[in-house]
Amino acid sequence: MASTKHKLIEFDNKIFEYQYLGQGEHTIVFLNGFRMPFDSWDKVYPQVAQNNKILLINRLGVGGSSKAQEPQDGHKVVADLQQLLSALHIAPPYVLVAHSLGGLFANLFARVYDKAISAIVLVDAPHPLEIAEQKRNKPPLILHVLNNGFKFVEKIFDRYKFSEDECVATTVNQIHVAQSFPTIPVAVVSGTQKMPFVPAAAFQLHQMYQQKLLDLSTISKHYPCENSGHFPQITEPQKVIEAISDTISAVKTNRHTLQ
Repeated sequence: MASTKHKLIEFDNKIFEYQYLGQGEHTIVFLNGFRMPFDSWDKVYPQVAQNNKILLINRLGVGGSSKAQEPQDGHKVVADLQQLLSALHIAPPYVLVAHSLGGLFANLFARVYDKAISAIVLVDAPHPLEIAEQKRNKPPLILHVLNNGFKFVEKIFDRYKFSEDECVATTVNQIHVAQSFPTIPVAVVSGTQKMPFVPAAAFQLHQMYQQKLLDLSTISKHYPCENSGHFPQITEPQKVIEAISDTISAVKTNRHTLQ
């Protein structure tokens, strides 16, 4: 079994913090939400690691990883992930489990490296078409002021100078012009509780696009989490674990189709 200690790896003058553990036939790669560390999967990965290999990573600007030195659009993030997997000698195929913004990167990765991905589990991740739609739902004024204030402070201290959030439109466009999504099992895990301060229209739009994510593949299944908002991996980890387990079973069942 690989070490469970946090480790650092360096390439292209960038340092990434990661954790690699577990054993088994399948390799599960967890992609965190925006600015979230891989500790956000603490309630999920230990059980999954009992029968699978697990890779947890902190993208640039998070945890012990380096600050980004260039804009973090989808192609940059996906290329870094592929290079990290190669540097660690972790062979495909991979099952991607991605939360929130990480779902956009998983979506793009599956299109760019379609032969390397056997399945995807999306945990309250946005649909690419949802991004532009949500911009029409303006947040309450106080949230808008606070958000812009935080971004201003962050840029002064340079921690998030090249933010994934600032490149979302570019990432979405990269998904649109990429090749088709592969025919692989897809699980969509969705929190069905509205978070505080989220406009009702934005919440309903998100719920609608959660259903549309199922159209990514003909092998898809929805996992609504009635006791969760945006973080099912924290509030209902067993539901996420169930989705991962079911998806791995679907990979085995449909292996002849995926070759």
